[in-house]
Amino acid sequence: MPKNLKSRRRSGIYFIAWSTALILVVGYVSPSFAKTEVTLNDFYRPFDLSEINQNNMQSWPYYRYTSMHWDEYGIFGTVHIMEAEKPAKLEVVKEPFNISLDIRKGWPFVESLTATQTKGFLIMKDNQIIGEFYDNGLDHNQTQLLQSSSKTYAGVIISKLIDEGKIDPNQSIESYLPDFVGSKIGKAKVQEVLDMTSGLLPATDYHVPGGEAFLFEIEQGLKPGKPTGHRNAIKNAKVQNKPGEVYTYNDKNTDLLAILAEEVSGHPFNRLLSDLFNDFGANSSGSIALTVDGTASPSYGISTTLRDYALFHQWIAQGKAPKSFYDSVKNLDKDLLGKSESGKSLANALGTPVAYGSQAWYLPEYNVIYTAGSYGQYGFSDLNSGMSVVFMQDWEDNAVPQKLVETVDRAKFLINKLGKQNDS
Repeated sequence: MPKNLKSRRRSGIYFIAWSTALILVVGYVSPSFAKTEVTLNDFYRPFDLSEINQNNMQSWPYYRYTSMHWDEYGIFGTVHIMEAEKPAKLEVVKEPFNISLDIRKGWPFVESLTATQTKGFLIMKDNQIIGEFYDNGLDHNQTQLLQSSSKTYAGVIISKLIDEGKIDPNQSIESYLPDFVGSKIGKAKVQEVLDMTSGLLPATDYHVPGGEAFLFEIEQGLKPGKPTGHRNAIKNAKVQNKPGEVYTYNDKNTDLLAILAEEVSGHPFNRLLSDLFNDFGANSSGSIALTVDGTASPSYGISTTLRDYALFHQWIAQGKAPKSFYDSVKNLDKDLLGKSESGKSLANALGTPVAYGSQAWYLPEYNVIYTAGSYGQYGFSDLNSGMSVVFMQDWEDNAVPQKLVETVDRAKFLINKLGKQNDS
């Protein structure tokens, strides 16, 4: 998701090749090339709510507040997601994870958290909270905007419909959506849309007035402007490759999945999300942002509590998500991210191979599925132990390379230490 932030000067591991790879792989960009450097003073600066407007609501210091109150700030509003009919019963272990423990020599875990503006961190297994941390105004009842981590929820919902026989992933989009006949995206297979290989342009021009991604954010309610229609924007999306040739990250893929899910199920997308919340035992209600058309935008717009984010990832870690979801995410033969130069650069930076499928990321070396969202919304599902690890953060930019590396390193540290420990 592009945001109205000022980009930071790059040094150390902020080398240009890695930054470029991050843009190409994840689809995040620095929304401005302004020379002014964002500092921690900006993050901690006090402010009045009256200062917040549609142009600054996703920049420091305001985003640490608006990210928890997106129902008030999404330009086209939000719609409710119901908590589970039978919420999971959670309990906190007697001896929780010690956040004073060194993640590296002389670098306590808690300092790693605060260095990346972490507002929520949780470890969960078998409905037991092994570790929990809150900061920046977040508490266990407060929701946070998941940004692009929302995409995986859409991938799971489409996978449920595939398992139910309502969608054939090898059929084209236009075979399900008649008004997409003749469009470029309509020729793509459902699986190609799921895998971000539908041929759309990379979403890298969020900061460019008049750019395709910039204009799509107006349709989504992320920035002010004159919308022309969310559905039409997807139908008229430009392509640069034939479907199935190249991995290119673009929000239009995900929002199209919501349109598809509503068409084949006959239910609004928030109802499908409520069903999913019921599946994993959500303890609290949530919301999803609406577009100018009044339809849902799962490419960025789900707000949920930290505990429910952890429950979602635990549900995936326990093998309870749809079979077709796992088959797709773990299918390295069809993965085009890992085979690309940008994917190899990302793997080199993170210290482990990375794959992508059905709107989720996969670390095959660890057998971990993860979600990734702007400003540091990251969740990890350890398929070996059934444990989940989630982070909600308030970074100064969509993607800050060293903070991404730090977040993944923390997850790997916990999975190596606690996953194996709890298995023994």
